[in-house]
Amino acid sequence: MRYYEKDGYMLIRRHWIVMLLNYLKFIFLMSLAGLLFYIALTFQGVLGRTLVVYVMFPVIFLTINFAFLKLIFDMIKYFNRLIVIDNHSVIVIKTSLIETDNIELIGLGKIIKIDTAMRGIFQNLFVFGDMIIEQADTTRFFDSVYRPYQVANYIKEAQIRYEKELVKSGKFPH
Repeated sequence: MRYYEKDGYMLIRRHWIVMLLNYLKFIFLMSLAGLLFYIALTFQGVLGRTLVVYVMFPVIFLTINFAFLKLIFDMIKYFNRLIVIDNHSVIVIKTSLIETDNIELIGLGKIIKIDTAMRGIFQNLFVFGDMIIEQADTTRFFDSVYRPYQVANYIKEAQIRYEKELVKSGKFPH
């Protein structure tokens, strides 16, 4: 995994392990539906045709539909949760199928503190963790960021470049 950098912009997506966990949920639900289907066909004589046709098959149908819908919505959520860092701000994009215009701008001058946390063997092994951006009035929490310390350093470097640009233009009060 890498970050997408071009012309002073950096695009950050959640770690690939999040999508892997979504696929594992999908496989679990499909396996559950397959097991229920096997039980329904194998033990149809014991369970009774009415129970199998009117209860088991609708439950299997709903489980398969839920698995596919959950996977599709999780994929949309995964690919539409982005962080873009440019020369003047951090842009947080959180869109989904229903909520399409959830974009937040965080000015680099308003960021007070950036923290990163990688807890546990699993997060350290796959190199992902949490990043916390603190402002004067709010705190933003980003989970499953690939190499969060590298992103924090990039934001700090962008802050320094931004402050130098402000000083150079005469807009910085110091």
